[in-house]
Amino acid sequence: MRIPTTRGPAAVPAWEYTLKGTGVRLTRIAVARAGAVVVTPPAWGPEYPHGGLAIESATGSTTSRRLVVAFTGSPAPGSQPCGADYSAEAAESANAVVVIVIEHRHGDDESCGDVGARRTAAAELARPLGERAVLEVQQGLPVALTITG
Repeated sequence: MRIPTTRGPAAVPAWEYTLKGTGVRLTRIAVARAGAVVVTPPAWGPEYPHGGLAIESATGSTTSRRLVVAFTGSPAPGSQPCGADYSAEAAESANAVVVIVIEHRHGDDESCGDVGARRTAAAELARPLGERAVLEVQQGLPVALTITG
């Protein structure tokens, strides 16, 4: 079957199951050994707040340490009421980069509308991006990555 990956579509082996008496078909990626791929999403809910905003996409070069991420944030800068500025930092491994976007609000006690705008922030990586995946912080899922020059 073909599946989307952080580097474009990939052809992978898969198992297909049918449910007796129905037209339903279930497809699962075939993994060489049980437990070879394990994804544990973080706890989620008001009692387990996450750190940072979820990013929607990223842009960078495989040879650069700079990664620019896009997300939905305040339409106004932090110098204005209901505005915010943003900074980004990266948590890195050999296989992936998680970019954490931190919001710096104009004020914590402001009553603001739910209006969002596309914003960006840049993170400096410890080493060039290379072939690593870029993941969002809330669910740990891959985001669209645009490779430049």
